[in-house]
Amino acid sequence: MAKKSGTLSAIHMQTSAASSAATGVALSRIGTTLWYMVASSANFYWDRNKAIVVYDGATPITPLEIDYCAGAVRLSAAASGSVTADVYKFACAQVGGFRSHSIDENMTLVECGCYEDDGEQYEATVYNASGQAEGFYTTVDAKLTMSKGSNKDLELTSLILGDGPSGDGVSAISFEIAVAGNNTPLSIDVTDYAIVANSATGPAGAATSTARDIMHALQADADAMALVKVRLASGSDGSGIPGVLAHTHLSGGVDPAAFDQLGEDLVAEFYWDSGASLIRTSGVIILEKVSLKTGIKDLVGKTINFKFQGLAYDHSG
Repeated sequence: MAKKSGTLSAIHMQTSAASSAATGVALSRIGTTLWYMVASSANFYWDRNKAIVVYDGATPITPLEIDYCAGAVRLSAAASGSVTADVYKFACAQVGGFRSHSIDENMTLVECGCYEDDGEQYEATVYNASGQAEGFYTTVDAKLTMSKGSNKDLELTSLILGDGPSGDGVSAISFEIAVAGNNTPLSIDVTDYAIVANSATGPAGAATSTARDIMHALQADADAMALVKVRLASGSDGSGIPGVLAHTHLSGGVDPAAFDQLGEDLVAEFYWDSGASLIRTSGVIILEKVSLKTGIKDLVGKTINFKFQGLAYDHSG
């Protein structure tokens, strides 16, 4: 049993019930190995119940192994042409990762000989590995980053899961900055998921609240803080006066329906340093002692045990 550890990982969740066909998907060689892998995560997690055809140039070839999670194949020899594949893939979205992890690998001998081989042949394979990870973080929150420049910008991040009810990646939460009236104080209004910052104004009705003023007012409002967290945007010191910001929804969240699968299979990538190269271990995992009803944010910062379902593959290069 080998144990390895690292500090970089990514956890993906299947977001489509059925796989879809993709033809001519390009695969690139991993270093000097005989593994060839998709370049984009948009093309990984292949359907193992559908036929996959791999090509060396225009010639169909039979790979020795297929890593369905990583979208990779191992050939018997280096390809002479461009390697492509016709596959069926599931849609996936990254939902988080761990800040540190360790994996215990159980090596199993798998018969890998051909029909006409003289005697049985076996290859050591990582099977049903398990591990522990710490510091779970989520990457699915919708955000709004203002872009007025001149130190006027804030960044708001959703504290509720996923996107809005339409499932289109647009959050139910919205934010605006209103400027109205003369000699008015800075105030915050929250109605359902709509947050409005009413900028303070001067005698002539011009806005006088800086981005930092508005940030502090939001942070002091319990209703706003139940929906978002707010900070100065990168590169902004908050000294600028943003003025009017039109009603804008946060965006970039993942469909909340996806989180129903949290206690089910997850596609995982764990990275670690072998001393010679960076290794990526990929496979399907389940989180142990985690209910199907557990919300993903309930796991943030927690130490979690996991177990690979079936084979786990190491890719170096």
